[in-house]
Amino acid sequence: MIVSKTLKKHRFVFATIAGAVVIIMIIAGLFSIDNATNDMIVKYIETLGWQIDSVPSEITHLTLPEHFDAVYETYSAVQTHSGFPFADFKGKRVTRYTYNVLNHKNSKTSKVTAGVFVYENTIIGAEISSGDMNGFMHAITETANISSD
Repeated sequence: MIVSKTLKKHRFVFATIAGAVVIIMIIAGLFSIDNATNDMIVKYIETLGWQIDSVPSEITHLTLPEHFDAVYETYSAVQTHSGFPFADFKGKRVTRYTYNVLNHKNSKTSKVTAGVFVYENTIIGAEISSGDMNGFMHAITETANISSD
């Protein structure tokens, strides 16, 4: 009788642990970095001369609107200037990777980031920006602000 109660107690513990492991694996899979995509983005940014932390500070999944408002139209124009087909992805579910930029001329006094939009392992848009009080945004291909330090 004692063995039976102990066995039932252990089965409950094992089932609970197994359930927790499955939940952790699902969460890790949802929020993990796609290494191939991350490597592609990092290489692209570095070929332009920007230095970044190679691990994104943020990964956001979003759906682009079907119809762009003035803000999206302005952003899309910057992307078109840089050779990205951002406007072609209206209504699509995309991922935005954000990286800390280390060598922008304002990096020592402001938090400067590189934002990169990806659709199915293809970069569709990218910019350098700062959300500080006197923030800015410019095309990732505009490299005049790279610090020589």
